[in-house]
Amino acid sequence: MFGRTQGKAAPTRAGSESVEIEESLGALERARHFGSSKLSLQRLVFVNELVDCAHDIGYDATVAHLLPLVQKLASDPEVLVRQSLVNHFGDLAGFLIQSDPEKGYEKVVETLLPTVALLLREKGSDVRQGAADALTTLASHLRPGERGDQVLMSVISLSHSNDDEDARTTAVQLLNTLAEALGVNLCRQFVGIELVALCEDPAFRVRKATATNFAEVSRVVGSEYALKRLVPAFDQLVQDPHWGVRKAAAESLVPLAMTLEASCRKGSFVSMMNYLLKDSSRWVRMSALQQLGYFIASLEEEASVPSGLFTQYVEVIEQSKANPDAADISYHCAYTFAAVTKTMGQDYWGALKAPFLSLCTDAQAKSRKAMAA
Repeated sequence: MFGRTQGKAAPTRAGSESVEIEESLGALERARHFGSSKLSLQRLVFVNELVDCAHDIGYDATVAHLLPLVQKLASDPEVLVRQSLVNHFGDLAGFLIQSDPEKGYEKVVETLLPTVALLLREKGSDVRQGAADALTTLASHLRPGERGDQVLMSVISLSHSNDDEDARTTAVQLLNTLAEALGVNLCRQFVGIELVALCEDPAFRVRKATATNFAEVSRVVGSEYALKRLVPAFDQLVQDPHWGVRKAAAESLVPLAMTLEASCRKGSFVSMMNYLLKDSSRWVRMSALQQLGYFIASLEEEASVPSGLFTQYVEVIEQSKANPDAADISYHCAYTFAAVTKTMGQDYWGALKAPFLSLCTDAQAKSRKAMAA
């Protein structure tokens, strides 16, 4: 597990860091030595071997000796130690619960969850993202009661960090990724409301993150709730003053639409797509054009596809040949061509034949490959 030498540890020069330690020490003694070492490299070795060590020394010793070290290292001055630590929380939680379903579960709730909540407020993006991933993993181990009391409350607290834009951005991501674990009731009562509120955040980066994190929440709460609460809020982001938010909305419109029943996808979504296709920002229009084929396919039947959208899809394929900046658009059109053709039906083949031949001879290999697939 840990690097060892025969007999005593080899001497090192001043300022160097060695992971060597006496051969005679057992797994627990070595872990305690590395976990409380003044050398950051040795502490990092302890963190990376944390779960293996827990299996070696057993549940009782892990609770008595390793968990206190874990709590201490959550405040380690070395960012790599903290970053690596959160990456092992999921496996450590699994070990504790499997070893003792009741007491181990309590340790996860009492020790690991508060530690993750602390790390969620890190300024370092890598540590904070690792903590967010760890919280998502831990939530899957928890019973429904703790998911609301412990996990959701931590995220809501994060979303109310008025002086920390990064914390609110992380909270938006967590509201979406935790939606399935939290369940329909908590999502309708809390998550949806928080998501809608964050659409009006004063920081455009938070609103941009919100635009990309609707889909999973919408899928969990169901079409009726989503159409009443979430879709109007998303429409607000489509018309946001900042072009970056509108671009994020353009890229996320189809995933959101796909969470709804097919009969619910036309309505306001067609209006939003038309708005984005006419946006004042070139970058927003380009993103909307890339999504156009996917959107037409999501409508599933020809009767639901406005003629203007279909005409624009056909025209953009021809225009992309003369516009080098539209290379990605032609690829997305090629990727969605079969699905668009299926949605429109054989009666529209006359209008699709020329675009078909154009994409089959496109200058980009990836577009031709998408047509051949």
